[in-house]
Parts: sequence; structure tokens; C-alpha cells
Amino acid sequence: MHRESLDSGLPQNQHQINTWIQHLKQRADNNPTPLVPPIKALLELVKQDKQLLLLSKQMFCPPQQTQQLQLSTLVLQSFDEFIVLLNAVMTQAPAYIRSNNLTAEAFNPSGFIGLPINALLTAAITSTASRHFFSNQLVCQQFKKILAYWSVYLTSEASRDVLVQDCLNQEPQILAWLNPIVQEQIIDIACQASFDPALKAFPFEHYFECDPNDEFYGFKSWDDFFTRKFTSSIRPIAAGEDIIANPCESAPLQVVENVELNARFWLKGHPYSLQNMMNFDPLAEQFVGGTVYQAYLNALSYHRWHSPVSGTIKKN
Repeated sequence: MHRESLDSGLPQNQHQINTWIQHLKQRADNNPTPLVPPIKALLELVKQDKQLLLLSKQMFCPPQQTQQLQLSTLVLQSFDEFIVLLNAVMTQAPAYIRSNNLTAEAFNPSGFIGLPINALLTAAITSTASRHFFSNQLVCQQFKKILAYWSVYLTSEASRDVLVQDCLNQEPQILAWLNPIVQEQIIDIACQASFDPALKAFPFEHYFECDPNDEFYGFKSWDDFFTRKFTSSIRPIAAGEDIIANPCESAPLQVVENVELNARFWLKGHPYSLQNMMNFDPLAEQFVGGTVYQAYLNALSYHRWHSPVSGTIKKN
């Protein structure tokens, strides 16, 4: 895991991250729960592996920390504490965290969606020992199981509380995703594809399939809200045999022509190549010399993908 990729989607203010972790710690202390199976398995894995056990202790030792990240260690001080907080996240959906820097929020209104998992990992990955620990293949395999477990919660009705519950008496503030302020920002992002300022006057239900008469606007879970659908009139699909439609609600990042097989591209701090895109399939050779189009998807944007062209995908 790379810190650069974890920082993507987090507040730039380290104090805000640490404050959020303090709130999570208080919640875990007030509502202790047994470790969920995949987190319990991670803890057992570490205890049974001498090298991982040593790394788990070293990565929270103050001498290992860089001066720049000392503030993180004041909040997260041991692997056991990390495990307890990670367990608390398993029953928490991503919240909308309101910045205390309104200028920064104006430029990056969606910047806080990665808080639950990424904030903990950012606070934990602060040393050479921690990088070795989280790069371990067995640890990564177990984290995959932990994320899969969390995904079940995110598709449950219990995950909808962040859609309607504000927490205004803490810093940073948490706004409900269906709070009018957040709705306005989501609409603003949706309107960036148009030059008509009048569109911003329409309500949330004009843009997205939902039921404003329902407390949760008809969304069945956090995941259902996050992958909300546009209404049929909002994004008509361009027609024509010579047209390639944008597959998602993204903005151009770069276009690279005459691509080589091992040309390096970057995604959230991670390098990848044409071979990675094709999962090292021999067919990757056929795309050498082609064009790679990269685009950026805002976290507040419509999060569904569509085929850019009509047809049937076949592998020969």
C-alpha cells in the first residue's frame, strides 16, 4: 500500500483526520463489540507470525516515526488499538465530513469520502516497519477479506444512517449525504457537464432516481445511494456509428498515443501498464501502438459505468 494512494480522498488537514479518529475511538470505547471474523483472523495471523508480530510492534514505536507525522502517533498508538478501530469501521459507512476550510472545500468538496478505512491506514503507515507490514502478501489477502466483509454492511439498510444523520456538535462536522447543503454540491457536480446555470435550480430528484417523500429518498443502502442512477433525461446517450460515448461521469486527465506494452501510467499513486490493464493477457500485444485515455471521476459524481460503444465483447 502506498501512502500517496491512501491520501487520495482525505482532508489535507492532518488535524481533521486525527480528530475524526478520536471520535471513532470514543465510539469504539462506548460500544465495544467482538472482532468480526476477518479482523480476528488478521490478529491471529499476526500473533502466529514472528516477523509480522515484530513489525506490528515496531510500526507504532515513536522512534520509527518521521517528524512530519508525529501528530498521527498521538492518536493511534498501538496495533491493538488499530484493530479495535478497524473493527468499529465495519459498522460505519463513509460519512460526509465538512471541512473547516471553506476555501479548500470549494475546490475539493468530495475530499472526505475515504475517511473510514483510509484514515486509519494513513495514521498507521508512517514508518518503514508499517510499509513492510502492509506490503506483506498474507496481510493484503486478509485485508481483501476485511473489505469484502465491510462491503456487505455497505449494502445493508443499517448503512443508511449517514444519509440522514447530521453531527454538527463536533469538529469536523458530519453532514448527512441528503442534507440540502450536500445535495447542492452533488447537483453542482452533475451540472458541470452543462453550460446552463439555470439547471442548478432543479431539485435532487430532477437529476437522480429517488423518492423525496421517503426519509432515505428510497435508497436501500449506502451503496444504493452511492451508485444512484440518473433520471432518463439527464444524460442522453450520443448516437452514431462513429461516436464513442464517455463510459462514466469523468473529466479528461490525459491522452497518450502510440502506447508501448510496458509504458507506465499512474492511478492513485500506483504505476500500471498496458499489460496490467489487460491482466497480462496475450491480447495486450494487439493494443501496442494504440491510444490510452485516462479520466478523473469525482467522488460526488454519478458512479455507474456504461459501454462507450454498442456491440458484443468477444475473445478470439
